[in-house]
Amino acid sequence: MHRPVGRPTIVGKGRTSGPEAYREEARVAQYEAYCVKDKRKVQFEGEVVTLKNGRKAAKGKCPNCGTTVMRILGKADLAAS
Repeated sequence: MHRPVGRPTIVGKGRTSGPEAYREEARVAQYEAYCVKDKRKVQFEGEVVTLKNGRKAAKGKCPNCGTTVMRILGKADLAAS
């Protein structure tokens, strides 16, 4: 079954699987993540977001190509930022 592009799907208990699935926070810091388009690690300025499963992640743009990159943060990364 084909879903219209750009329309979030209901995952359960009111959660969505689109841009609404992330809750943005105000912290901006320097992170390193793998860019799938460039096929290499890049440094990016990202903001901390909370994923729908409750984990924290850094989300930003690749400085070379502009693709969205994400890095799931551990406890050490959260304490450093």
